[in-house]
Amino acid sequence: MTIFLTYLRCELRHRPWQAVITGAGLAVGTGLVITVSATTSGVRNAQASALHALASSVGADAGSAPGNLPGVVNDAIASSAGLAADLGTWVALAALAAAFTLAALLTLAGVTRRVTEFGTLKALGWRAGRITAQVLGEAAAVGTAGALAGAGLGFAGAALVTALGPTLTVTVIGTTAAGGPQDKPVPVHFSAPVSPGIVALAVALGIAGGLLAGALGGWRAARLRPAAALAQVG
Repeated sequence: MTIFLTYLRCELRHRPWQAVITGAGLAVGTGLVITVSATTSGVRNAQASALHALASSVGADAGSAPGNLPGVVNDAIASSAGLAADLGTWVALAALAAAFTLAALLTLAGVTRRVTEFGTLKALGWRAGRITAQVLGEAAAVGTAGALAGAGLGFAGAALVTALGPTLTVTVIGTTAAGGPQDKPVPVHFSAPVSPGIVALAVALGIAGGLLAGALGGWRAARLRPAAALAQVG
């Protein structure tokens, strides 16, 4: 374990940009998943508040057909909110998939640059499983750091959406004391609540992306032949 940690610190110190880029990609993907999920929850909450205000207005109007207009409005708002939520979810998943791909490519590129190094380790007696574990451990460390940083980005993104989110106004029809119609604006504040479950899922996905990249890189490193690797020395 001591050799493993020493080697890990050495690799992260001598190849910081690869670790930074990989971690940053996973952080952005994780943060987007959290922010988009929080925004989707906010859209649904605003939708529920607007529908409640409209339903109360139409239900209180004796001259209207209760249940008809609210149903039509409900379907329209639900459809538009559902489309926005689905679009945001697909964008977040696409960003996370791109981060996974970036991490895997950078890890494979790093293994390719370390052909001589891994060949020397195998010649010194390191088994393929140990080399795989080394590469996997490096990727896991970077993935964990990136996922945790992404959680912070997600909270910051949700807070920014809440701060910049507009206060929607739903105009409902009420009645005056004399029995006449009167428009009444009802404010609906938009916020983006963060779900702990989504945070845990996003962090787990970010770590899984790092582990996947490490597994691919470890598989590539384990297949190296000491003779072929050592032939590149000098």
